[in-house]
Amino acid sequence: MLFALSILSLSAQPVPAQAVDLSRLYALKPYRTPSRRFVILGPETLDNMKAGRWAEAMTDRVESILSESLPFDRREIRIVIRPPTSVSTGTVTEAECGPLALTRKLEAGRLVQRMVVPRVDCLAADPVRMAFCRFLLEGFVTPVRMGAAAPEVPRWLIVGVMRNLGREQRQTDAFAMVREWREGRVPPLADWLKRADLEWNEATDGPISALLLAWLVEASKGKDRMRRLSDHIAAETMLQADWLAAELVAEGASISDLEMGWDAWIMRQQRKVFLPGSTPPVVLRQLSGELLLYPGAFGIPLSSGIERGAGFDALIRQRKADWIDAFCLAKQVSLRALAVGRGAMVQGTVERYTAFLDALVRGKRTSRLERLLSEAEAARHELAAAMKRPGPGALDEANHDSTDTENTGRQSR
Repeated sequence: MLFALSILSLSAQPVPAQAVDLSRLYALKPYRTPSRRFVILGPETLDNMKAGRWAEAMTDRVESILSESLPFDRREIRIVIRPPTSVSTGTVTEAECGPLALTRKLEAGRLVQRMVVPRVDCLAADPVRMAFCRFLLEGFVTPVRMGAAAPEVPRWLIVGVMRNLGREQRQTDAFAMVREWREGRVPPLADWLKRADLEWNEATDGPISALLLAWLVEASKGKDRMRRLSDHIAAETMLQADWLAAELVAEGASISDLEMGWDAWIMRQQRKVFLPGSTPPVVLRQLSGELLLYPGAFGIPLSSGIERGAGFDALIRQRKADWIDAFCLAKQVSLRALAVGRGAMVQGTVERYTAFLDALVRGKRTSRLERLLSEAEAARHELAAAMKRPGPGALDEANHDSTDTENTGRQSR
């Protein structure tokens, strides 16, 4: 019984035609990965082994995201490496990277999911990674039942898993969502769920899918949530906002509660460190925001005389006020949380400002306070200049594997 998932038409760019021995081309060599979950079929043994390692690594990452081992009982995924050929002319065409065919069928009581790619380097292309994630999630959504078609896996779930595979993509999506949210371009989650697969826009729907999936798998409840989501999809029930509200907020929570939780989740991304040792531009903007004073925030009285948006120099004039000590202690905590997991330049700049605040608490002379603040400002300007310089440097100090879990700093109030 054959279940055709999709056959993607690709625009082919011909290369200089060469006569080939089609009988040799189709003599594909099989390679089964050590886990026995994947079979790779291709003309070159080394390419087959490379594809096998890619399939195993991708699966390990997906299982890490879901906190669940994917079922492979009576199931096998086959990756075929074979460029398009012309039987009549005996020529090979150079196809664009992407899956040439995706199929499901039963072979001797075993479900075989098959993907054909033109070259081994095409495994890194997003269309191929998405197709592979779909295969994996079909096994997660419902255990293989002989003779039964798997329910359709929602596109947002496939995209969400794929975009959470690497920390760099997670960071890009998180910062994009914060920016879009601040500018009022993120739709209410309940509205988005109704149209997600119908009016897909990769620029916005991709990051939304990534953050929704990250919210679902968050912390200790993620594994149970994903199991319940699997059952929900297996029952072929469209995902509803009230189901998400109960899962992500609390039993009996309203759609309004869900939207408030969604807004809070988006804003929490500002405090996450996805790539330890790196400094994305948003961190500099966050630091600049921390250095502005607002009456009513961090214990500054409304009657303090501090103007909204004033800088730290205004604190020197208020150094004997009775609220200064509490403000300085709270602001030091907030600044240090911002620097958690960042590079040495960010941490050094933050320490300059906390040294100024510490001197303020200790009642140091005006001249010393002005000097410490001047040193902190100079360090911040150097940080901004370093971020504009091309190439690796102090702002990218670590080369970390993309499967590690990101660090989360405390959120200031």
